[in-house]
Amino acid sequence: MKHYVFFFFFVVQMAFGQTLFPYLQNPTPNSMIVNWKTSSNNETTVIYGNSPSNLSVTVTGTTNIFSDTGYNNNYFYHTAKITNLQPNTKYYYKIKTGTSESAVYNFRTLPLPGQPVTADGKIRFLIMGDNQIKAEPRYDTLTLNAFKKLKQKFGPDSDPSDNVALTFMVGDQVDVGTLDHYENVHFKKNIKLSPYLPIQTTVGNHETYGSLGMNSYYAHFYIDEIKYKNISSGNENYYAQQAGNVLFISLSSEHTGAAQQTWLQQILNEANNDPTVHWIISLSHRPYQAEQYVGDISTWVRDIAVPLMTGSGKYLMHVGAHHHLYHRGQLKNTPNYQIISGGTAWDQYWGMSTEQDFDDVQKTLTDWTYQIVEVDVTNGKVDVECYSIGGVYTKKYNELVDSFHRYKNQQKPAKPSITNTFSGTITLPLTLNGSAFSSPNGELLNTTQFLISKAADFSVIEKEFYRDYEDWFGKDGTPDKAKNLNAGVDITKVTLPANSISNGVYYVKTRYRDRNLEWSDWSDAKQFEITGSVVSNPTFTLNKTEYLQNEAITATYTGGPGNQTDWIGIYKKGQTPGSVTSQVYTYTNGQTAGTATFNNGLANKGQYFAGFFANDGYTEITPRKSFYVGPKVVLQATADTYPVGGTVKINFSNGPNLVKDWIGIYKMGQTPGTNTSIKWDYVNATSGTLNFTGLPKGYYYAQYFLEDGYTAIGEKVFFKVGDIVTELWINKPVYTLGENITASWTDSPGIIKDWLGIYPQNIQTPDDNFISYTYFDGITQGTKNLTGTALPATPGNYYMVMFTNDSYTEVSNRVQFQVNSSTLGTDEVKNSTEKNVILYPNPTKPGEPTFIKSDYPIEKIELLSASGDLLYESKNVHNQRFSLVNENLPKGVYFVKVHTRKLFTLKLVIQ
Repeated sequence: MKHYVFFFFFVVQMAFGQTLFPYLQNPTPNSMIVNWKTSSNNETTVIYGNSPSNLSVTVTGTTNIFSDTGYNNNYFYHTAKITNLQPNTKYYYKIKTGTSESAVYNFRTLPLPGQPVTADGKIRFLIMGDNQIKAEPRYDTLTLNAFKKLKQKFGPDSDPSDNVALTFMVGDQVDVGTLDHYENVHFKKNIKLSPYLPIQTTVGNHETYGSLGMNSYYAHFYIDEIKYKNISSGNENYYAQQAGNVLFISLSSEHTGAAQQTWLQQILNEANNDPTVHWIISLSHRPYQAEQYVGDISTWVRDIAVPLMTGSGKYLMHVGAHHHLYHRGQLKNTPNYQIISGGTAWDQYWGMSTEQDFDDVQKTLTDWTYQIVEVDVTNGKVDVECYSIGGVYTKKYNELVDSFHRYKNQQKPAKPSITNTFSGTITLPLTLNGSAFSSPNGELLNTTQFLISKAADFSVIEKEFYRDYEDWFGKDGTPDKAKNLNAGVDITKVTLPANSISNGVYYVKTRYRDRNLEWSDWSDAKQFEITGSVVSNPTFTLNKTEYLQNEAITATYTGGPGNQTDWIGIYKKGQTPGSVTSQVYTYTNGQTAGTATFNNGLANKGQYFAGFFANDGYTEITPRKSFYVGPKVVLQATADTYPVGGTVKINFSNGPNLVKDWIGIYKMGQTPGTNTSIKWDYVNATSGTLNFTGLPKGYYYAQYFLEDGYTAIGEKVFFKVGDIVTELWINKPVYTLGENITASWTDSPGIIKDWLGIYPQNIQTPDDNFISYTYFDGITQGTKNLTGTALPATPGNYYMVMFTNDSYTEVSNRVQFQVNSSTLGTDEVKNSTEKNVILYPNPTKPGEPTFIKSDYPIEKIELLSASGDLLYESKNVHNQRFSLVNENLPKGVYFVKVHTRKLFTLKLVIQ
């Protein structure tokens, strides 16, 4: 049953001239939910039938009336569930509230599990993400282009429902969880597709913000009704839904934890045994990987959820968003894609953040895109096309910017070979040559992997070269154009530069991957010997720094002397090799590189070190590696936020309780040992609670340390003291127009998408009406110079404030400042004080967007023909910006009336 936190009641009220647009969700083979929003009247009626001229069945539903802070209009939310429908059947319908009726639209029910939609055995889906922006026609332009592309691909007389089963949207449908944004962003910007295609959503971080937060999400969607094999998540944060032979698993990267993991495992167990499920696609808002704003991903998705799903042979790909661009990569060892479908939200281009070129990402394109996923149910094939409309810098017209596929039961590529002939020692540089790529299916080469090892069994990798035939990363001239770093590179060859490896014997092998993500067998290994190279430093590492008691310990070494009695030994911390016997040891048996594994680990908890020793003696070849053996300690703060002057309680459990173990409190960004702890106390049991008082406002973390030292074990636990804790200041109170602003701060939260926003002083509640936003890589204490487009463009009074984690949650004080014109003459004084409304671009073309920008908040907009007939009206805009998509307007002259504090009438020319 649906539960609401809003006011719920029925009213009788007439609706006058309301334009009705339906919104579909929760399709099944036998039902469909139809929603719409009005500003009056509780009537909820759907009339449907099998043809547009025979709408013979009437269904009535319910109406919920929602309220929200700052939303001054009525919000009637209509819901009608149509049941007892036939599978894979097209129905025509219209919606009715009072005297208002919608146009006649159509939808198609889902096929039975495992079945296709089309006669040629296909089922298709749209994927989009990140609507967010209200004032500009970005997302509505994307959906309009998707609508046009479907017409182009499948015929001008076809409906979207004829060829696409549903749309999946990957979070951040809104910028904040308010009624205003659900009405004007998520619903209004989807009206080209939402009457035909049901939309299924994924929780993003922005759904959790705003006056209503997730409560608005729960009220608008009916996710708690969705089940797979009668398994429900028990909430609306995550769910699994089957469509044809595809199982969609919509995860929440905002509500991670053991409960979601347990549910996911149950879903996978059922899906693996379900003959009607051939493919599994997972979705989450925060992505698996990202090459911009590095680290701003879901580690839960990457480390827990996706590894669970790769165990299924039915798993196809993971879809993320959060980053406002498109990216596509592949998992290294399993045939699975991972993409970002980041929609059209806030600008994200090259040079705006910390960037890194990752092996598991093949291309990152700063384009606004959507994807069409085509599943060939009969032949076990999936093809994905990615279409772009460009972005701020460059406009594109449904340009195909990527395509990829996965076909089942295809042969893998032919086994390659290393074609070099090694007849003697070699002096670097050396080019290693792989054989030509060959595929029995006619597939093309996608990836090569070369491994170079000093161990014949490749247990120790000296060098790895993992390359795709294309690597789109980084700026190529303009911020929106990516560079193909592998253009012209023959990835079947690898060159080892001079002095890149030391002298000695090596082994090399390679394998090739086709564009169906099938790996070939590894080539036969070849041996070669390097001479004349500089001697590199030997290395010695452990596979972990924390081990459970009796857990296997593995050491890896390279560049050893190669004596038969070189050895690896383990000692307790504080012991001196030679003075005492090692806890355990093993010889390397003349190998210069390899691994040593102590399968039984160590039984006693405590601190230890491992050493690499030469020739049965105690000369240490490399620095020691310290580690801990014992239970995995767990820390927990009793709250996320504590008041200034309050008591911070840190619970600990499963601790080793060694002599003088302690818990320390540090400010974000501080390093234990380098920085002194703010507070600390010893522990005297394996479990308990420590209380810390007197902490000033700030962001903190607590950590468990061993034996009066700075060896940390377990995970940090984070909390804050006080509400607004970051101190923010700027370098001066008054600036000249265009003059750079220097902002400085201390004690920020330290999250990569913390940001600085500049607002006019008349905007008291920050939202998307900022002048500019600036990320600063999550630095907890620092300075940022704001230049160019980050500066106010007109004279006036402004303030700057810091927000955390890409939200509108203020974490700093507001800093007010003034911007003056550099040459303020008589005309400029007049222009700077005179309020105005701008219409642009003008003239424009049919199908192109039109922007309206007002110095006053807009109350109502009317679009009239040249003869004065009212063509369109939008009330209660409550914004200083508005967008029109004039797709249906023929060429000619029109008038736009903008009602603000006074009436502005502007002429619009479409040519």
